[in-house]
Amino acid sequence: MGLTVRFDYLQGTGYFPSYQDFDYFLNELCSFLPLGDSWSYLNHGIHLGETFTNTFKSVRGKFYGGTRETDKGYRYLLQLPGSYCSQLCSQDYLSTIKYLTENDFNFTRCDIMADDYTRRVSFSEVKRAGEEGNYKLVDSYKCIESSLTKGSPLVPTCYFGSSNKQLRFYDAETVHGLPADRWELQLRSDHARSVIDDYLKNSNQLGLFITGSVDFGEGTRTENFKRFPWWESLIQDLGGAKRIELAVFNPCFEKSLAWLFSQVAPTLAVARQGYGQIKFMQLVEQVVSEGTKRLKPYHQAWITELKKEQV
Repeated sequence: MGLTVRFDYLQGTGYFPSYQDFDYFLNELCSFLPLGDSWSYLNHGIHLGETFTNTFKSVRGKFYGGTRETDKGYRYLLQLPGSYCSQLCSQDYLSTIKYLTENDFNFTRCDIMADDYTRRVSFSEVKRAGEEGNYKLVDSYKCIESSLTKGSPLVPTCYFGSSNKQLRFYDAETVHGLPADRWELQLRSDHARSVIDDYLKNSNQLGLFITGSVDFGEGTRTENFKRFPWWESLIQDLGGAKRIELAVFNPCFEKSLAWLFSQVAPTLAVARQGYGQIKFMQLVEQVVSEGTKRLKPYHQAWITELKKEQV
């Protein structure tokens, strides 16, 4: 066994018109697991960007999430961590992701891992590449040491990138009990959705996104860049490298306005009723003032068009 590649985390949101539909959906997810599973509500809310009034969890602890009732029915957040993903075979991954997609699941995060049992590179070499800036395609690096449990030894992890695309490197033996080094790519938002779309077209190229996310070597320009042998070796063993292709961003005021009503309106309603009119208007002025500082050229174009409509 040299390299193993798989998804290690999947997360997203969706809607169902009724509890019965949602119950059927989760029961089907349980059926993909070799030993099966079932689920139940835990009756307390969670907060992850928005509030979900009820949490749920599988009986075996393989997945979890939250729900809340809306005018459309049940909105839910679902998280399938390594405890779920590690149980699936390659065909089950494809079936699971197809099933999620068919049910209009909006992927907001996915993690891809490659466990390298050959341990072709030492942690100190990867750390040095980060410290000396010998990497491309991401704009940041950091090394963080943390302990799994209180009093346990510190485990160092190298982080390349941030926010929507981040590659991590650490000792999987210390963390997961596997005699391997782990490369773990975390993707969010459009990056996650792009990879899922590509995976559904070709499920054999999953590991290529890891080697396509960062490039390690020396040289500031493309013509004199010399890739490190250990990274070239990983690229060869995984079968290449593939960049994540993102759709061209087309700013649209109507879509932004729809987002304002769907995501921000409840928060504004709470502030208005809680603060009262005077303090609420002060808050709105503060928000607008902060937004004005961050306007981009396409925002200015929107302003010009809106002014024309008022004439």
